[in-house]
Amino acid sequence: MNTKIPETIETATFGLGCFWSPDAQFGIIKGVVRTRVGYAGGTTANPTYHNIGNHIEAVEIDFDRSQISYTELLEIFWRSHNPRQSPSWSRQYMDAVFYRSESQKQCVELKLDREKANGGEIYTLIQPLTEFYWAEDYHQKYYLRQEPELMQEFDRTQFVNSTVAARVNGYVAGFGSFSNLKGEIRDFGLSAAGCEKLEKIVSRIRH
Repeated sequence: MNTKIPETIETATFGLGCFWSPDAQFGIIKGVVRTRVGYAGGTTANPTYHNIGNHIEAVEIDFDRSQISYTELLEIFWRSHNPRQSPSWSRQYMDAVFYRSESQKQCVELKLDREKANGGEIYTLIQPLTEFYWAEDYHQKYYLRQEPELMQEFDRTQFVNSTVAARVNGYVAGFGSFSNLKGEIRDFGLSAAGCEKLEKIVSRIRH
């Protein structure tokens, strides 16, 4: 699952509060190739977690548009927060869409127009992406990192770019069903021990 990168790759960038959960949520979606978390939307140069400045925690999602569209990912983003809820007490955790192209902008504006038609003020931040700064390593695939036995299955140098790591992180975080896992776990390339460990984790979460 990690060797062939489709030519039809596009990137979406969203902010949904703390970036650990959306990293897992989107990483498990079919058609998503890889994810990474970081900081966007601000002017502070080279932000870090402890010096984030005016940036927002965000997740970047590389997806194969032949399998899933930007509009579909945008719908998932929209369902994952309350756009009419007053902004977070901290800019760091704001809900935001950072569009990367004119076509993405048009999709976002269409969705926004439909939401406005339902009444109520929309607080979701919408702006073009100027720059995305990767977060520190310990934030990438956070839930998977809490499972040392599973972490042994991955090459640390390719960890963030791994489709399998994104999907396993999603399962460990509680996204995805046990039946779906059973249907694809043999494609992950994990050892027998790794498969058993992952199945136990997901079974425990789901039962």
